[in-house]
Amino acid sequence: MSIKIRFIGTGVAMPQPHRVQSGILVELDCPVLFDCGSGVLPRLTDCNAIRHVFLTHLHLDHVADVMSLIKAKWLSGSSNLKIYGPSGTREWVARLFDAYPYMRDKIAIDVTDLADHDRVSIGSHEIVCAKTAHGMPSLGYGIADDAGRVKIVYSGDTEPVESIARLSDGAEILVHECSFPDSVPDVTNHTTPRALGEMMGAVSVARIVLTHLYPHTRGFEDEMVQTVREYCDCDVEIAADGETIMIDS
Repeated sequence: MSIKIRFIGTGVAMPQPHRVQSGILVELDCPVLFDCGSGVLPRLTDCNAIRHVFLTHLHLDHVADVMSLIKAKWLSGSSNLKIYGPSGTREWVARLFDAYPYMRDKIAIDVTDLADHDRVSIGSHEIVCAKTAHGMPSLGYGIADDAGRVKIVYSGDTEPVESIARLSDGAEILVHECSFPDSVPDVTNHTTPRALGEMMGAVSVARIVLTHLYPHTRGFEDEMVQTVREYCDCDVEIAADGETIMIDS
């Protein structure tokens, strides 16, 4: 059995014609959506099938389409949705319904605030939480198989952190933000290629996919990939909207 990872959006809050905002769909026992930024909803071929959404944090470029997804599910006859995220997610969803009261009770919404090391079972898989560093409550997520082995890691937005490096050790794929090239000075709350390479240099991971790319990275993609490869003995590539990756579960 294989797991399919579909990169729906690999961009950021700044508009780019070839990248919408953050969203990754992972086909486990059921489709699981990680982040739901602007532009993600129109690219979901079957919103009814999505019953689990994991948010890395609450910045707009990761959550802007959440209410749109809820409304689309209601209009399509879907009945429920579970939303998970870091501390503050439950309150944020409640405020969404304060802003759009006509959407209350249209479908059953279950919201769970998660913390570092929390685990959520999704069929035969388990989602593992890792605290990240982004200037607000934020989490990265690992996807573990039924033997407890983490196969896929998604960093969300973060500075380089040991928690993601540890979670990625032995994984098939690390999907990590790489927001800016190294030529951009004084980067905080995000990761650059050299910083990522230094973080992952002693970690055994088969493949690193760079996502959450600001317009500043345009023209520097090959250089960014090469920099990370200099530190990490693994495949490195730049994510693209619409790209699909398959791995054995």
